[in-house]
Amino acid sequence: MAEPFYLYTRRQGGNYYVQFRLEDGSLSNHKSTGTPNYNEARKIAMQWYSSGQIPERINSKSEKHKMTELEKVQLIKQLKIYDFEYEDIQTIVDILVSRNYLVSGILKAAPESRQAVEYLLEFWDYDKSPYREERAVLGKDLSYSYFETALGRVKKYWAPRLEGKLLGEITPDDISAIYSDKRIKKLSSKTIKDIVDVMVIAMNWAHQKHLTQFSNFQDIPKVTVKGNKKKDILRADYVSKLFDVAWGNEMSRLANLLAMYTGMRADEVQALRVCDIHDNYIWISHGWDDHVGLKTPKNGEERPAPISEELRDALLHMADFNPRRSIDKENSFVFFGKDAAKPVNQRLFNKYLNRALEACGYPNPEKIRFHCWRHAFCTETKTLVNDDRMIRQVSGHKTQAVFEHYSDHLEMKDTILAMGNAAHQLFGDVVSRTLNRPVLEA
Repeated sequence: MAEPFYLYTRRQGGNYYVQFRLEDGSLSNHKSTGTPNYNEARKIAMQWYSSGQIPERINSKSEKHKMTELEKVQLIKQLKIYDFEYEDIQTIVDILVSRNYLVSGILKAAPESRQAVEYLLEFWDYDKSPYREERAVLGKDLSYSYFETALGRVKKYWAPRLEGKLLGEITPDDISAIYSDKRIKKLSSKTIKDIVDVMVIAMNWAHQKHLTQFSNFQDIPKVTVKGNKKKDILRADYVSKLFDVAWGNEMSRLANLLAMYTGMRADEVQALRVCDIHDNYIWISHGWDDHVGLKTPKNGEERPAPISEELRDALLHMADFNPRRSIDKENSFVFFGKDAAKPVNQRLFNKYLNRALEACGYPNPEKIRFHCWRHAFCTETKTLVNDDRMIRQVSGHKTQAVFEHYSDHLEMKDTILAMGNAAHQLFGDVVSRTLNRPVLEA
């Protein structure tokens, strides 16, 4: 059976208020219980209900009290001279809001009175963001670049528009007004959506934390993102030619060979350590972020990636050149940088890939980037492996909920065997021929 009253608090750590259900189905006026403890507030409310101390519904049409001019003058005078507690002022504001005399009310000492721009700059600052800390506790690590991009959009598009506004004043209309900004009309639909999402995410979180009374930010008109142009992948007839020419950098050549064979992301190749390499597969447990170092892979999912014996030996041989392997063998990076304790910058992978493409006469080499290996891997393996779950378990792509559900029951050893066989059929000859040929210098 439902209780005859409703308890709520206006802010985190504040006192609980009670509203009683009246006979006509409406709710009574708000009444403070004077305590922030839920159990104590419930006990007090029950005592009031039992003793009949239920406040009237002052905004009910049938019970409106018509004030005389003298009473109005006295009320206004009292408001001017009386000293009020925080809770008293909040009650007055709530009454005016509930009677539609105010859209919202922001008290000087309330969290809503914080400057909106100040809040946004902190919210999207990687090192200061309480939102990032909360997401990390929930197992959702967000990258430094994600926050850096969002912070840049706050400074460029939102700070000039919201300067001087309080956090509690920001409405959905303030956000949707960005669509009339001439500066964004020339941008792609995806970029416009991301600019708006910077505000929607921040304001939804503010409402959850009782920093604003407005809650319908999700109702802001959404931008329809137009389909992205299909990604270019390296033409199959050029793959062998690419690895036949001089690269001038063996580390870059091996990194590209690994990405071709496994579909790994660039940051995952950077983060590869000796301890991740097993007999017939790599265990992809990290990506690399220049600001935070090792991080969980995109989507937070670790996964296996089958490799051939020759590729495994080549990776371990590359790791032998890392000066730190003698100090910390298992945690030393395969693709190490000038500071051997860190990976090489992934720009190196693209730099020598582009040179090799030009050397083998590939048309429009500027359209091919290191990430294209990932698209090619998913496209090519699909011709040999009919089970999308296996491909996604190795590639780490997110997919429909039904596939995610069933992929949990897929045996990893079956995935490694099937995907390993597919990779060997598709790329084995290229890997074997490349690794058994002397290194070609530019």
